[in-house]
Amino acid sequence: MSVYLFRLHFLGPVHFGMAGIDLEATQSTLSSDSLISAIVNAFLLLDGPEAAEKVISAFSSDKPPFVLSSLFPFGPDKDKADRYAEALVRPLTPPPVGDSETLGRFGKDLKTINYLHPQDFAAWISQRPLAPHEIESVVSRARVFTEGWWKQETRPRVALDRESQNSPVWSQAATWFQREERGKKGEVLTVGSGLYGLVRFDDESWKERLASAFRVLGDTGLGGERTYGFGLFKFGGFETPGDHWREILSGEGRFKVLLSLYYPRQEERKSLAQSLVAWDFVEKRGYVVSGRNATTIKRKRVRMLVEGSVCRQPLRGAMVDVTPENAVGLGIPHRVFRCGLAFLVPDGERI
Repeated sequence: MSVYLFRLHFLGPVHFGMAGIDLEATQSTLSSDSLISAIVNAFLLLDGPEAAEKVISAFSSDKPPFVLSSLFPFGPDKDKADRYAEALVRPLTPPPVGDSETLGRFGKDLKTINYLHPQDFAAWISQRPLAPHEIESVVSRARVFTEGWWKQETRPRVALDRESQNSPVWSQAATWFQREERGKKGEVLTVGSGLYGLVRFDDESWKERLASAFRVLGDTGLGGERTYGFGLFKFGGFETPGDHWREILSGEGRFKVLLSLYYPRQEERKSLAQSLVAWDFVEKRGYVVSGRNATTIKRKRVRMLVEGSVCRQPLRGAMVDVTPENAVGLGIPHRVFRCGLAFLVPDGERI
């Protein structure tokens, strides 16, 4: 079993929608279920409906060929701008400390953290109690290390009614990631930013096929507003995670942390309450997309555990059938799924 890191370098603006909010807001990350849906549609474009059915069947089996994490931001390291740094979601449990006084002192600051530097994530999930000065360093670093990696803008949009010529105006948000900067001799001064993810292969024969699917996605776009050229990216290939990932991926932490969304398998539900330590839910909903065709038909809603949820035991997760009622009558000849397979770290015994 191998784990690789991959980077998406966006060529223009990106729009990742937020549940319950229209186009005026966007996220700087993309959840694993949305990424998998895009990948399946890319397989459909590459090799036809049978290929997409084969991918769904493989994900639904007892041994999925690969599992993807959600996408998180990467950008230039604060200490060395020609190197990448990756941001990781904050675990929903507090960090290990030697006394409750330290936790009370930094409690409010710790709750405001969205992303952790990998070295701080490793310390957070380790069994070694952190001293007050180490907690202070974690908070200080979390506040600044993603500064400038991306910016968001709101664009005015308008539509004209054919008959009345009424012109309703609305706002649409876009995320721009920082571009790479080079010197006069072509040397990299500051690396660019974008989104990265992790993939754990159980069957590496899928590696090249997945890379092809990412390249198709890069040409067609990821996320919303693709009609207007949003979401185009360059796929950076699969790379071996750096040494700073070793403890996160294969260490022996107190607990395991979700880096993807998760939906429990039938056989996991009885023991789930005993396994979970800290968790939160998100309701996933939206419209059915088939290949390059976005429809106005809503898929069924489903609730999933979010990234950063913490558990004691390994979880596998499942694919969820969210096909709308009377799908065939509505013109959808296939089933519709969301991916709830768990990407957990550390997962030393499986790597």
